Amino acid sequence: MPVQVQFTGQLPHNVTQAQLDSAALKTGYTYQQIVLANFQRYAKPRKKFNMVQIQSPDKTNGLLRSASISANDAFNTDPDVLAKMLGADAVIKMNVISNRMMSDLASMGIGAVHNIIFLGTQMDPVVGGSISNKTADVFANCVLVKNGETLWSAEYQKPTNWHISGTDVMNKITRKMGKRFPF
Repeated sequence: MPVQVQFTGQLPHNVTQAQLDSAALKTGYTYQQIVLANFQRYAKPRKKFNMVQIQSPDKTNGLLRSASISANDAFNTDPDVLAKMLGADAVIKMNVISNRMMSDLASMGIGAVHNIIFLGTQMDPVVGGSISNKTADVFANCVLVKNGETLWSAEYQKPTNWHISGTDVMNKITRKMGKRFPF
């Protein structure tokens, strides 16, 4: 299950491309583990999961490394070619884009100011809907491809802010995918 992670938007000024690439790789590996856990967690007897074996991310990543294929290259490889190389019948591919709007510190400040202004009041702020303290929007899509055909796909978006960890966002997104995974 190759996972391609991209960071876009207002990135910190002091972050190098090498640091972004490293973070994307680590985040992709974490998504692999959490997606698999949620697929297994929500497998029900009515589903055909017991007929489907999902290859472990460790084995997949090891096979990709031994073939000198990066996570991004794997994501961009034809699914049928990738399945054959991995010794699988089908491939699950996932793309995650984290579009950053502001830093956690700025998000926390906006949230604090909002709470101070409207603390103890029953009124809704007139512009409350337009004041956002989200740090990023995370978009994730996942597809199961076999013999050139998409057997299943899912797409979710989750906003984040200063008090929601990246792992929480991953769990929320992949939990929805796990619940809707047909096998």
